[in-house]
Amino acid sequence: MLLDAYSEKTKDNQNQLWDFLPDPFGSGCFFIQNPQTGYVIEIEHGSSDSGARLVVNPRRLFDNNFQLWAGVQEDWSPATFKALSLAQPTAVLKDTAQYVLLPKDQSKYLSAINVVLDIIEDLVADSFSVQINGNAPYPPPKGTSWDAQWSQFGLVMQNNSLVLFTQIYHASGPDPAGNPLPSVDELSASVLSLTNNTVPAGTRIVLTLNIDQSNKYVTGVLGQVFNKSGEPIGTPIDWSAIGQPTFHGGAVTESDLSPLGAFQVVIVGAPGGHAHFTAGMGTITVTCTPEVSPQLYWPNPTGGGTGETSNCYYGKVQDGYFKQIAQPFGLPRPKFTGVSGDYNFTGTGLLPNSKLKAKAIFTSQAGTTGAGNVSPSGLTSQNDGSFALEVEPQDPSFEYNPGTLSATITDADGNWASGVIPTDAGFPKVTSTGGLHE
Repeated sequence: MLLDAYSEKTKDNQNQLWDFLPDPFGSGCFFIQNPQTGYVIEIEHGSSDSGARLVVNPRRLFDNNFQLWAGVQEDWSPATFKALSLAQPTAVLKDTAQYVLLPKDQSKYLSAINVVLDIIEDLVADSFSVQINGNAPYPPPKGTSWDAQWSQFGLVMQNNSLVLFTQIYHASGPDPAGNPLPSVDELSASVLSLTNNTVPAGTRIVLTLNIDQSNKYVTGVLGQVFNKSGEPIGTPIDWSAIGQPTFHGGAVTESDLSPLGAFQVVIVGAPGGHAHFTAGMGTITVTCTPEVSPQLYWPNPTGGGTGETSNCYYGKVQDGYFKQIAQPFGLPRPKFTGVSGDYNFTGTGLLPNSKLKAKAIFTSQAGTTGAGNVSPSGLTSQNDGSFALEVEPQDPSFEYNPGTLSATITDADGNWASGVIPTDAGFPKVTSTGGLHE
């Protein structure tokens, strides 16, 4: 989306306002983020050409240097300006460790919840789910039967199809009012058919919780999908918890349900499983009434997240209470990018600021092997996930003789990249492969 310049508006000007959001990985730079869309200013296609255009796009979790900015004075000395603070800046957000979104008054009923996933890079896994997990308000009003209720609503990708699901539990066991929860996890018809277990880049998935406006009970979820042009695709489905079977017989009625007082959004395995993503990046944009704040705790003592897991990472967001919060998610893309001089390797795509382990093996044309010494000894990745290492053979006979050198580097989470070069080439090219942790 192009960045346009217009005269200042005196009202209805949210599309003209910008926040400075610090880089969570500590580069000292900032994202310039619009509070209305959550989009950030970037250089189009990451170009370094003079005259390259500025555009706005969803914030990226990794490989985002072309979205980061630094302020300078006219004399090029650093400029200081007011910036947002990061919520829980020391938190590690991955797998099931994700923000919980809370209103200022935790006994308040949340009356509107909408979750949008914008897929920036093809999202690939054998199966996964997008879960909106929540608890009833706490402390509850006297006489309620849903004081410890936990519920989840969301989307499942499996068998090349997107479907919806709901599940309701009473966290203290059988509902004190005698209602027959928990509900059986039943899946809807297909919202969208896919190919190769891939949600394509440019896809937008919209999940809207259905909330009975008379008593604020969450009754189900509406799922819709749009393509990169904004056109609806697939079949929108409104999947209600009411009428779903329960494990103790009977069906869920509205009196079995509850409002939500806190929730989180996670991207994990399909019900009962683990999701291993091999690629993907996007944003989760949550809108909610009343305003909510990202925290790391559940106010309800019976609160909790999910039993499913994944290798997905989440980005940090701004501190404070907001009606809309845009959060990047995704996977790194580890790879060697080049080699120069006497086996000086460079690469990118590992976790930023991570301790690294590396090993290197020389293989002669005759098939004999010898270890390589890797330096520096305390390898770490940079703020942007890039890395550099130098290799030299323990046995000098391997140097410059026909054969190959393979190097493998792994970050603290187990994401890895391997690179292979011919040792007798004057200007070798590196062949790289990589993989992601479980």
